Amino acid sequence: RIAWPDRPLVTHVGRWDRGKAAESAYRNCRIREGQWSLVNVKNRPDAWELYDIAADPGESTDVAKEHPDVVKQLAAAYDAWWRSVQPDLVNENLDGPAENPFKDAFARQFGPAPTFADVPYGPHPKQRIHFWKSPKATVEKPVPLLFFVHGGGWQGGDRLSGLATMLPKLLAAGVSVASVEYRFIKEAMDEGIDPPVKAPLNDAARALQTVRSKAAEWQFDKKRVAASGGSAGACTSLWLAFHDDLADPTSTDPVARESTRLVAAAVSGAQTTLDPAQMKEWTPNSRYGGHAFGFMSNPGQRDSQFADFLAARDRLLPVINQYSPYALASADDPPIFLYYNASPAPGQPQKDPTHSANFGVKLKERLDGLGVPCELVYPGAADVRHPTMVVSILDALLRP
Repeated sequence: RIAWPDRPLVTHVGRWDRGKAAESAYRNCRIREGQWSLVNVKNRPDAWELYDIAADPGESTDVAKEHPDVVKQLAAAYDAWWRSVQPDLVNENLDGPAENPFKDAFARQFGPAPTFADVPYGPHPKQRIHFWKSPKATVEKPVPLLFFVHGGGWQGGDRLSGLATMLPKLLAAGVSVASVEYRFIKEAMDEGIDPPVKAPLNDAARALQTVRSKAAEWQFDKKRVAASGGSAGACTSLWLAFHDDLADPTSTDPVARESTRLVAAAVSGAQTTLDPAQMKEWTPNSRYGGHAFGFMSNPGQRDSQFADFLAARDRLLPVINQYSPYALASADDPPIFLYYNASPAPGQPQKDPTHSANFGVKLKERLDGLGVPCELVYPGAADVRHPTMVVSILDALLRP
């Protein structure tokens, strides 16, 4: 063991208004040495409190009157310390940056603060929307909107997952952005929702209708709305893109009368089917999707019951097809942009079967047959016209 000699340890709140250093000398400060702790919370040189932390570690009894010599000694040591640090306060009267650098760093990592945060679209705490208004949006010239759904297997993530790097570019180009939180599979199972995937998908639809209902207030064009997301958020975006319009024109609820149709969807790592037989055919080592239909003992073992899911496939197929993008695709659907991080190999096992480009190959084949424009982008892909999601989103929303 190393013997550490007793020495004074000083703490100070370290903050004061410009030019107020001298007046803040005793503001929320302390000097400790050995068994003694000398504290000042009144910012006066005659307001010291003394505590014997060996006998009273909770510092509940002030013993300054009983030990004036200790108070005098430690107070003198504190005053000497305060005088010694004054030459180091070189920034005391300098003007700081116009914007807090920590705020700038946060914005670079997570994007700018939303114009409207935590806008509710339902009673559940997860049913919330962040909205960022493009600086180009005006009443006279409303801008298009990107509706973003984050990924995370319908089990995790948040509104900025996958969005932060795109957000500043979209806003600067003249596209406003709404990003949605939604109920996860576990929460749906706890609520008895069957199938559980109904909760996040229906939440996304209701959120989209809620956003559209605010088009005039938020100064965006409700006829120019595209969706985007990654992984499960990509699957949700495709479900919205392919599903018949969920608007109910006869409803007394004005939000329910809003359309859920899109002008495009640009997604990354999308699961384009939730049919386990198709997954196994396209990628033999597939294991994803069972949790969406209740085959999950706990969130930490999301993919452990894929075999049970596959065995129940024929019985569940009518339900699966209600939520599987591939099954819902039709000739009147909007253009689709699919992005994957690895090249496809249909029929072969994949390193990441849950986000395999095999999903993209098969959906593109189907959309090509329906006459729906579809661009598939992956490393080595040919005829790439939109190399990134930002490029495809801006082209879909801003081209005349």
